[in-house]
Amino acid sequence: MPEDFYQKGLAYLDQFQMEMPDWLEEIKTTGLNYKVPIIDDDMGRFLRIICSLKKPGKILEIGCGISYATHWMLLGSPESEITGLDYNADRLKFCRNFLKKSGFSKKVSLERIWANDFFEKNDTTFDLILQDSTKKDYAGMIESCYQCLNTNGLLIVDNIFFNQKVFGLLPEQEKKYKKAVLALEQFNQEISQHPGFSCHFLAISDGVLIAQRK
Repeated sequence: MPEDFYQKGLAYLDQFQMEMPDWLEEIKTTGLNYKVPIIDDDMGRFLRIICSLKKPGKILEIGCGISYATHWMLLGSPESEITGLDYNADRLKFCRNFLKKSGFSKKVSLERIWANDFFEKNDTTFDLILQDSTKKDYAGMIESCYQCLNTNGLLIVDNIFFNQKVFGLLPEQEKKYKKAVLALEQFNQEISQHPGFSCHFLAISDGVLIAQRK
């Protein structure tokens, strides 16, 4: 599908979308101004739909950033309880402030911890895991995510196109991104062949994987 057609479609559909709360707009603006990676609105709406349909009781968010994706999920399922992981202390401060503004503070538990360290000490299972963190770590967390999911639970992974880098790197990108691209390609291959997951790859946003635990 031509990119201009896709953009025109998004522009057309915007007139029918819900009006974003002021605090959600503020989170988005903060992310853009401080150059903090956040999901795009297309992905946000996708997460909202999934959470609205699935109604996950417990959600694990690996790489919660400043809570933009967190809030999209809560808009879809306000009763869900989210554990958000991030090792960046400054981003977690933003999270706490935005959760106070939105009124969702009691629904989200934030931890400053690396995901692998969390998995080592965790004894909780989740209905949904959103993975949006350092790409080189994805493949190494497949089994941990699987073990933490309830039966029929969902693992959702954003950016499997890695801002289109998996389609080919420019010469000036090779040194910085080659290892991450190879690691992401390894992840896509390994999880697609995992016997415990039913995987669906979608060409929306920056590429999305939905893996359901069998």
